[in-house]
Amino acid sequence: MAVSLQSLLDGMHDTPATLASQHEEQRIDAELQQRRATAGWSLFGGVDSGRFREVETTGIQEFEGYGAQLGLRYPLLGSMQARKASVTDARVSLAQAQQMTELSRAEQRMLLRQTYIDWWQQQALDDWCARQRIKARDEHDRVATRVMHKELRLSEELWTQQRWRSLMLPCGNLQQRMAQLEQRLGYLHGKPLAADTKAQVEALPLEPAPLQQWLPLLEEHPALQVHQAEQQGLQPLTRERWSDRVDASFSLAQSYDRRTDIGGSGSGLVAAITFETPLTGIADSRETPAAAQQRAAHQRYLDARQSLAQTLELTLQQYRQQLDSIALRQLQLDYTRQLILEQQERQRINNASEFMGLRMARLEQADIGLELINDWHAAWSLLAELETLAEQQLPLLSTKQVEWSAKADRPAPASHQEPGWRQSAYIWNSTLLLDKRHREQQINALTSAGFNHVYLGFDAEQVARLEQLSPNIEQLIRQLRQHGFIVDLLLGDPAWISAENRADLLQLIDRFAALPFDHLHLDLEVEQLGWPVPDTRLVDWLQTLEAVSNVSPWPVTLVGHHRWFAPTARGSGHCIPCALPDLDIDAVTIMLYSTAESSVIERTAAIADAWPELKVSLAQSVESTLPQENSWQGSSHGELEALNARLRRQLGKHDLAGLAWQDWQHYLNIIEAGSQVP
Repeated sequence: MAVSLQSLLDGMHDTPATLASQHEEQRIDAELQQRRATAGWSLFGGVDSGRFREVETTGIQEFEGYGAQLGLRYPLLGSMQARKASVTDARVSLAQAQQMTELSRAEQRMLLRQTYIDWWQQQALDDWCARQRIKARDEHDRVATRVMHKELRLSEELWTQQRWRSLMLPCGNLQQRMAQLEQRLGYLHGKPLAADTKAQVEALPLEPAPLQQWLPLLEEHPALQVHQAEQQGLQPLTRERWSDRVDASFSLAQSYDRRTDIGGSGSGLVAAITFETPLTGIADSRETPAAAQQRAAHQRYLDARQSLAQTLELTLQQYRQQLDSIALRQLQLDYTRQLILEQQERQRINNASEFMGLRMARLEQADIGLELINDWHAAWSLLAELETLAEQQLPLLSTKQVEWSAKADRPAPASHQEPGWRQSAYIWNSTLLLDKRHREQQINALTSAGFNHVYLGFDAEQVARLEQLSPNIEQLIRQLRQHGFIVDLLLGDPAWISAENRADLLQLIDRFAALPFDHLHLDLEVEQLGWPVPDTRLVDWLQTLEAVSNVSPWPVTLVGHHRWFAPTARGSGHCIPCALPDLDIDAVTIMLYSTAESSVIERTAAIADAWPELKVSLAQSVESTLPQENSWQGSSHGELEALNARLRRQLGKHDLAGLAWQDWQHYLNIIEAGSQVP
């Protein structure tokens, strides 16, 4: 299951560091409330008791007495200003604490972004290593065979082994590093990631805006907000008045007195204003401490802003350089792909002298793929820094992006507009198309029959001569594309489902890897290994699909019996269509071989509606080897065209991607024979 970086950011919980900052906010807020309470009226009072000896005209009077006083006091002038300053200091501290919390949260988001990107890099390396291990074994076997037959020197074998061993060094301890990064991601996210979670790579914007368009976004950065909050909070305290130097207060008090020598008690209500000021302080002109503090905050703001602007400028510059490096790597991949094709052709002519040249070209291709992963990681990390500096929509000159090819060490297929409706032909025997004398005629026949998509298969003899045939296959693909065709590689053998035969399929894919097919189409029918199909075979099927998806340089598509894609499959023990999106397989062709047209339409529509996450195509057959109720063999070409139109009209409403015919040779026989339904 793939999890996006944005979903982790959206669901991020605060770490203990951020929670500690929030508790500090609460402490300062409580202190602020206390200081606010002291800035207004205050209650004062007291009691006294004593023995007194006073001198009066009548003589010395001795008595005992006691009294009490209760009153209200309100600060004035400098006393009031001092208490307001205390409140302002607490308010500034609270605003700064809030921004420090935001800064801590921003740092957490940056750490989460970087850890996620590092995690993706390790997964990309894991996929790369899986592909290169197969290639390395194949290269070692080829070289060892030449050495055994005295066609290569031992030093050349040792050189090849050393180069591959050096190239594969990053593949050590990958699982341990990924586990550590997953654990760290769980900590930063706030909860552990689900098992078998995969990173989802993001596209990189190609045209970030110039620096001047980024600068306004810096004002929202918490590091600047801390200093801005201090400046704004201190502003009321920077205006100095002479009265601020006078400590004064107004009080209103009620007193009560009682003496032992006089009957009764006394009382009084007193209103008073008191003040105090240094004699040398009133006339002096001096600056308030808050003014100097505000200027210091302003300088800290300017310094932080300049530092952020320099970091932003450097990050933008490095990001553009990494984009250039990625573009260069992609060009180098195209170059090495062409070089391998040429080396294969030269080896066909001069087997001995070009053998090591082809080995070096394959090494270079693998090395460039590794560097492309590292370049993408570096560029994405820089983009994460930009996103942290400006937690808003990034300023871009355009919406152009560069997409990551899931198979970093292989060039992506040539881009072209894919048709909205695919009419596909299975071509298990591509001999006539590879024959230049018949190629144009075959392509014209496919076009005239309404096809725009072909699955190209190759027999054992052609696979054995693949290096010699590669230039011819590439030329065929180019010509088909010129006629508007999507061209997929077709591989099918149910034996590859089992774990012991899976490596044969992966090695075969690697042999075709340099050819620019649009997709890899797998025909692995689990039923052909025996019925009923046990759950263990379904598990093997999915594991084979996962292994193929990891090594294939092209997007993988699948053809299978309709029973595995029935709407009731959702919720079953082994739901094949549920698992496919996690394997990066989003297109399937269902084999529903039946001449009961209405039933075909009804069941296909239900399947297409049940799996909106998949692009579903329908396969029909004109094979003469099938029973009459399962094949349209015997229909005329006109009847097949009418059937194509009806199926497209009825099933297009259910977002069916297209219609595939099994197979082209039988379909062509119908066209040529012009037979009618009896």
